[in-house]
Amino acid sequence: MEIPFMKNEMKEKNKKYLAIGAHFDDIEIGAGGFIARERTRGNIVKVIVVANGDYDSLNGQKIRTKQAANSEGAEAIRHMGLEAEDITCLGYPETGIPYNKEIICKIERIINNFSPDIILTQWVHDSHQDHINTALSVISAARYKHSLLMWEPIFPSGRFSTIPFVPQLYVDISVHINQKIKAIESHQSQVKKFSEQNIKWIGGIVARAKFRGFECQADYAETFFVYRIKYE
Repeated sequence: MEIPFMKNEMKEKNKKYLAIGAHFDDIEIGAGGFIARERTRGNIVKVIVVANGDYDSLNGQKIRTKQAANSEGAEAIRHMGLEAEDITCLGYPETGIPYNKEIICKIERIINNFSPDIILTQWVHDSHQDHINTALSVISAARYKHSLLMWEPIFPSGRFSTIPFVPQLYVDISVHINQKIKAIESHQSQVKKFSEQNIKWIGGIVARAKFRGFECQADYAETFFVYRIKYE
């Protein structure tokens, strides 16, 4: 005997996901496991990086060039199951992402052309100005879309936010934790920067995933704030 709800489930089309991050590495940190999981399920994922990746330290030392950022970003998304054509960089300056009509329209055009079922972006109450303006721009650009999730920030961004992140959606990424780690490790310029500051960057990201997994009885998890969701 055919079960009606199973029949409908088998006919369901692949879902489309659009992840929008301020910098090369933000998406991997916040939603790398989630994206790898959805790609494994056969769903379609596109990513937008808003900033161009080129930046210096306060004393003028070059930390990363545009070329290095793009190369690291291309390698990172491969570990999540994506291809080069799945990533778009909007090219705004690092630490100088605006919140204005121009960027909103750019993101909205991509949203309209791709028509994602679910959009993922930064936590709007982050403490990094680029993260905040990216989130605000996405909120404006996605005003006609029904499902918007925001991933959890991690040190140093978000540490001093006046409004703390509250996890609402837990995603089990236990099977995909190694893909997430490899994607983050692809950003060698960032690994080097944090290593020189004696900050256990990747260790902290993995520890958080382990803790969030503990909270939902999984080995590893990523969490999201549900800005809004259309349940289907």
